[in-house]
Amino acid sequence: MLVSGSITLSKGFDTWKAMVVKNKERLKDYGLTFVFAGTEMQDDSKLHVVMHFTSMENLQKFQADEELAKERAEAGAVLETSVMTPITDAAFTNFPDVI
Repeated sequence: MLVSGSITLSKGFDTWKAMVVKNKERLKDYGLTFVFAGTEMQDDSKLHVVMHFTSMENLQKFQADEELAKERAEAGAVLETSVMTPITDAAFTNFPDVI
């Protein structure tokens, strides 16, 4: 399942990215892969992501991981600004080349 997300970063993209790399194995355990992660061109504090989770259960485990939430916050993720929106399977990518 795809999830679109956004969050405010208080320490910029590079600090957040280093935390993600450090937690690579934990994120794999949640069946999470990043399709895209980047900040707005004019505002390095506004992160937008598209994530793939192998199941809703794994998304819920990710969201409930208090230790990971602490690490995310220490890396500058302002957790109370997080918005995560599951996307339906009725979608396409890379239009017009692939549907």
